[in-house]
Amino acid sequence: MDNVNVIYGVLPHPTLAGRVFVQKENDEWCLPYLRVEEQISSISATREMSRLFGQTVVAYRYVSISEDLQTGRREGIFLLDNLGSDKITQEGKWVSRDDLANLQFKRSDHLEVLYNYYSEPETVDQPKFRRPWENSGWFTAVTNWIQEVVGSLGGEVIAQPELMKWWSLSCVLRVPTTQGNVYFKVNAEQPLFVDEARFLELIGNFYPGRVPVVLGTEPRYGWMLASDSGKSIRNSVTLEQKMELLRVFAGIQLDSINHIDELLEVGCADRRPQLYVPFIAPLLDDELMTERLTPEEISELRKHLPTITEMCLKLSEYKVPSTLLHGDLNLGNVTSANDRLSLIDWTDASVGHPFMDMFLIFDESDVTLRTQLRDVYLAMWSDFEPEHRLLELWSLCEVIHAIHHAISYQSILHHTEERARPELDDGPPFYLRKALRFLHEQGEQ
Repeated sequence: MDNVNVIYGVLPHPTLAGRVFVQKENDEWCLPYLRVEEQISSISATREMSRLFGQTVVAYRYVSISEDLQTGRREGIFLLDNLGSDKITQEGKWVSRDDLANLQFKRSDHLEVLYNYYSEPETVDQPKFRRPWENSGWFTAVTNWIQEVVGSLGGEVIAQPELMKWWSLSCVLRVPTTQGNVYFKVNAEQPLFVDEARFLELIGNFYPGRVPVVLGTEPRYGWMLASDSGKSIRNSVTLEQKMELLRVFAGIQLDSINHIDELLEVGCADRRPQLYVPFIAPLLDDELMTERLTPEEISELRKHLPTITEMCLKLSEYKVPSTLLHGDLNLGNVTSANDRLSLIDWTDASVGHPFMDMFLIFDESDVTLRTQLRDVYLAMWSDFEPEHRLLELWSLCEVIHAIHHAISYQSILHHTEERARPELDDGPPFYLRKALRFLHEQGEQ
């Protein structure tokens, strides 16, 4: 296996409509390309294609990302926005649709991509759930808006916004300014996603310094510009920071018990456990959720459905109340500045059982460390239940948190463009298998 990653780009002429760049190889034509060592994505395609052409381009949408399982070769074909000129460093030529019939292409699929590209502007209806940032011209419009907002704050953008995240669920740009970095974000329209700007403005008042500060918004499009809250702790986290995070976040959750109505008012989904009981069984009737499970795994999950439902209902027998959920509380969404932890990426913020957020503990493979972290977190809830009852509740949540997040993935997948669903393929089997694993562990005790 050669494990080669190859990125191809469809680059339009910056001023002559209907012309794209192609290059020649051994008397045959093809899309411009390069090999990369990293994962194929819009981020890597933007950076590497800009380097190839010697000027700024943005890979705003992939046509396809594929892998040959026999050779290990991975390929991605991206549509590019040309933010530079027609004077590029790569050798080739600009061609129109009419020119294609007279060119011998090395690969027929590249020719098909170009014909589809030329016909796309003639198509009125876009695919369902196509994201705005996956359209030509969007990046330029956003950049202009960012410059206006930064200017109104007395600053100036000093470099091209950098793609930090660009996928079916959100787009995040890092923007260098004369006053430091700021961050642009827009989320996909999803039933379970919160209006993040409104949400941050609310909880920023409650917990200053623990979330990014909103600097500007464009509510019509869901655009938000926010402050830099520090460096991610993902790659250098200490045990002390993990414990501090659990205490800080539990403190936010405890205080948020008093703000449930306000959280729901700004758009947090109501995900209290008793409300999603009807969604449990349909998980196993949905091919999007089960296509990567074995028949044996599906059968075993069906066998456990009564137990899972009973566990879910049993949560209400404990006095720990529903409160604020982050929804994706992993270490990549925790930052540190001046020895103070902050939480970012609140896209999935909702109201539900607090223990649903404890990835940090549930996913810890070291049993001793998992127990230590669990005890730190549970100690914060000791006013509601004695220790033995909290441990009982924790065991229930080991299973139910996995079901909670499987339900999240089901909703997200059904509101994502079919072309982009493979980006999310790992989620459903991960959480459904996790539920099985915890059921097995508890059955063995």
